[in-house]
Formats: sequence, C-alpha cells, structure tokens
Amino acid sequence: MDTKGQHFVIDAFQCQSDILNQEDVLKEFLIKAVEDLGMEILSTYFHSFSPQGVTGVIVLSTSHLSIHTWPEHGYAALDLYTCGDQKLWPVLRELLLKLEAKRASVHEIVRGHDIVHRPSSMKELDILSDTLVKSKSDIRVKDDIGNEWDRAYLKATLKGNHNILYHGSSPFQELLLMETTDIRLYLNQELQFSSLDERYYHEALVFPAMELAASQKRVLVLGGGDGLAVREILKYPNVEHVDLVDIDAKMVQLAKTHSALLVHNERSFLDEKVTVHIEDAKGYISGKLEPYDVIIIDFPDPSDSIISSLYTKELFSKVALLLAEDGVLVCQSNSPEEAPRLFWSIGKTIEAAGFYTRGYKIFVPSFGVWGFHLATKKELSEEIPEISVPHEVLPKNMAHLFNFSPTILSERQHAIVNEESNLTLHEVYEVYEKELER
Repeated sequence: MDTKGQHFVIDAFQCQSDILNQEDVLKEFLIKAVEDLGMEILSTYFHSFSPQGVTGVIVLSTSHLSIHTWPEHGYAALDLYTCGDQKLWPVLRELLLKLEAKRASVHEIVRGHDIVHRPSSMKELDILSDTLVKSKSDIRVKDDIGNEWDRAYLKATLKGNHNILYHGSSPFQELLLMETTDIRLYLNQELQFSSLDERYYHEALVFPAMELAASQKRVLVLGGGDGLAVREILKYPNVEHVDLVDIDAKMVQLAKTHSALLVHNERSFLDEKVTVHIEDAKGYISGKLEPYDVIIIDFPDPSDSIISSLYTKELFSKVALLLAEDGVLVCQSNSPEEAPRLFWSIGKTIEAAGFYTRGYKIFVPSFGVWGFHLATKKELSEEIPEISVPHEVLPKNMAHLFNFSPTILSERQHAIVNEESNLTLHEVYEVYEKELER
C-alpha cells in the first residue's frame, strides 16, 4: 500500500458542552463520519470520565479517528489520520456542526516514507462555508498606522513563509495573529509579542510587584488582553482572585479560544480565579471596589491623545484609591533607552498622584530595552526580593534590573507630568517616533 497519508489535528472551540459529555452521542457522530468517508472500522473504544469528559478512538483499516472532550471549556480535540486522498472537509464540517462548534483550528501534516520533511501548517476552518482560511494571505501593510520599524519587519515577514492564524478588526484595532518560526501578535501593525521572548517582558512586568507586595490575594490587571501577564500571576499560590479589565472583547475572545494563544497563555483566562471585565479601564476604576494587593497596568504605548489619557495624574490618583496600603502598582513605561524622557515622564506622573516610584528595565530581544515603574504608598525598600515561583528567563536576583546608565538618568530632569487638562505624553512619544524614522 502507498504510505502517503493525510493527518489532521483539529481543535474545536465553543462546542455545546452537553454534547461533549455524552459518550453514546459522540460515538454515533464519529461512526457516521467514518461511514460517510467510506472507511472500514476495525474496532472502537469510548470512555466517559467523572465528573465530565469523554475520550474515544475508532481504529480504521487506513489508520484512526479520535476525540477527547473538555465539556467545562466547550473544547474538543480531534485527530484524523488516513491513507488516500479523498475529500475530507465536507464530512469534518458536518461533524463539527453536530458538536455545535463555533470555530476550529486545523493542523495539517503530510505523512509517508518518501515525503521530504515539511513543517505542519495551521489553518482556520470556516465551519459555515466549509473552507480553509489560506495559510498565506494578501495582507497589505498600511503606511498610516503603527511605527516604521514594525511596519518594515511585518512587510518582510509577510513575504516569507508564514501562516495567518487570525486577521480581523475590532472597534478599537486591527488584530493579526501569525505563525512563522514563532507566534506573533500585531495590534494596529505594532508587534505586541513574539512567543520566542515574550516571557522576558511578562516576567519583568509581574514578578517584582508580586514579590514586593505584602499580599498577593487580590490582583487587578488593566490591559493585558492576551492573558500572558495573568499566566505569570497565577504562579503565585496565594492568589485568590484576579480581575482583568480590557476594552477589546475580540482580543480577549481570541485569547480564550485560539489554540495558539491558549498554548502560550496556558489557558489563564479559563482559570476559576480569574474574572474578565470587557470595559473601559477608566469606568472600571471609578466603581466601588475592594482594595487590591497588586495592580498591574499594561496599557498600549501613549501613541495618541486617547491612549495618553490613560497615563494621567488623575487616572493614577483613582488607581491609588484601589491599592491596599501595603500594595504595589506596576506600570509598563516604554523604553528608557530609546525614549528616556517618555519613560521618566510616566514615572513622574505616577509620583504626582502621591506614589513613591522606582523604575527598572529588562532587555527583550524583540523590542530592545523595555522599562517599567513600581509604585507604592510607602517608601520603597532598596532590597528586591528574589523570585519565589517557577520562572524561565529572569535571574532569581533582580537587583540589576534597577540600575540605569548616567545617560538615561540625566534625562529624568526633562520629565513632564501628564494631566487631563494638559495631555502632552503622546507628543513626547511622537518626538521619539520621528527620531527612529530618520
């Protein structure tokens, strides 16, 4: 027999939970799919777990079809390996419709003894139209959004080997999730993270604040809709509740359901300790809330007046009311190397809201040196605790992250305070963007 085969690994999302928990029904669906494909069944085995979930395998003369379900997440993992070249999509579509899946990701692998090694491709199955989203696209990079560096890099990447995992728009931004040698997320054509090095950023964002706080029971995250910061927060066993506030429902939905993001955020938004709030951060922090032990601000860079309004003395003053007396705030603050005046201005604006602050930085290969500010209601200790939870890239001793060169420190005297009545932070940002484009 010819060894050439088709192998599909399928992630089905937002399925009907009741269906995913019925062994007999799933067995019936899979047997019907096999019969429709004209394949010969050698044996079947299905098993129900307690309290929920089903696993099942149908052994075929041409290989196998399997399913594993997680009803609590509306998720099913399917695997179909078969020799031959029959058209599979109509039958797979019918099976996914029976599971009431809203979306599915497909990994396609070419099998056979004489196949030259080729990496698997990942595609999106449009269940309604029975088509696969092409792994490459005709996405055109726009010259009026994003920064020049990211635009140039994105253009070069799109010319090479890549898979488009998701491309769409929300009322707030354009979203592009793509696979090359890594997984990359672009928002408005600006790189948000690369899976190769995002842990440098997110470990640096989360760990110093969590270690310095007197307690880690209640944590608030403003921004961070990809779920990567929450992944790091949940490493602390004392965490009891996390509120994440992000204005973009589409970004959060992608983080909750797309297999590529679920792998990297480790399903953080599906943890029972986490509550996601889809709303404007300004509105959320104006409500009556219990104090938080740690507050993490992961807003986008202040590239325009709208985002600049998120980095004001007034906003940080409201945040101060939500922070416990022994709590710690941390705010992402752009690059102290490429934009030192912007970096120190964010820190000075936080100080104007009544905080003690301390800046620090980390080298992220995709971005260069990136900065953050810690803020507390009491004067910060000079001693930085060692990281007490599992981590991958930061050194256990983080003291050196707080050291700056004399050149960077000299720019602190030029920092400004960003206020609602005098929004200027985006203007500072624009100066550095123009310098980078020269």
